[in-house]
Amino acid sequence: MTRFGKAMLVGLDHTPEAGIKPYTAQVAAGIRRDTRLGRLRHMAFYNYAYNYIFWLRTKSNDPFRLRKLGRIERLIRAPFARIGRTPRAAEFHDIDFHFAEKMLDPLLVDRMAASMFAPQTFTDPYLPGFEHVGAPEAADHPFLYMDAQRLFEDPAFLEICSNPELIAFCREVLGPRAAFSWAWAWISQPTGFAYQNQNWHRDCAEPLNFIRVFVPLSPIETREDGPLELIPKTSGLREFYDVRRFSDDELEPLKQAMGAGVVLAEKGDVYFANTFALHRGTPPARRRGMLSLLVSIGPSHRTPSIRKLKLREVPEHLRPLIARNRSFFRHLVH
Repeated sequence: MTRFGKAMLVGLDHTPEAGIKPYTAQVAAGIRRDTRLGRLRHMAFYNYAYNYIFWLRTKSNDPFRLRKLGRIERLIRAPFARIGRTPRAAEFHDIDFHFAEKMLDPLLVDRMAASMFAPQTFTDPYLPGFEHVGAPEAADHPFLYMDAQRLFEDPAFLEICSNPELIAFCREVLGPRAAFSWAWAWISQPTGFAYQNQNWHRDCAEPLNFIRVFVPLSPIETREDGPLELIPKTSGLREFYDVRRFSDDELEPLKQAMGAGVVLAEKGDVYFANTFALHRGTPPARRRGMLSLLVSIGPSHRTPSIRKLKLREVPEHLRPLIARNRSFFRHLVH
């Protein structure tokens, strides 16, 4: 669990999360080219991003304080931005959720799923030291996370991130400084019990202004497919904001009052959530994959670990879209 207020200086061998290679390991693996200027840039950005999250953001989890700091951040970074003015953005700010049917081509989703379900090295951010090499069906671990840098360089992933409708909605909610700042792709395995984020919680170590974008990589038709469950209108609730997991019994009156529900989706559907609202995954009865993007104004503590791509490394047909949205891709492509 996140410990609040743990400001500190971090070095080149520090990792923000289990399974993410630190700068020194990226250099050793040939992911990054090591230069004196590169080291200085990484150190400056990483210390800023890390302490933005683990001192400013997590000094207190009080929703009132976070809303106030969020307004200040927007005034500093985009003082003239008018956010939440479209009906769908206003609804998102009200209920913490937006659903978009068929935003993506199902064949594109299939390509992303094929990349994730291929034999490779998987990790688990909840279990430092865990590693599975091979096909996902050969593991009995509840969660298998795709390597981040492999994900960020995947052509299908880059095409999903470049979707104009996806970018447009994020900007409606967050303003013109909205940017991709991290992503996760994971496989949930049937285990018969709730594992980690399959218990009620709030995401407590994300930027002040952020959205989580979810792309199911297979249809989620029933509870057996492990859908997200969310209690709407709870991101501003000044109850149940301590950093821990909550039980169904604790939240049952709130669920009844606010109308908690599960999110079912077909291939190609995308949904957007403020995951500071109370939510959980649900344990699946069959294996399924999920892609989730973090879009924010300020960086995540993980953001400096992204090795930026040169525009020429991006598939040619995506370059015009990315070039027109440089600000959105400022942490991923230069």
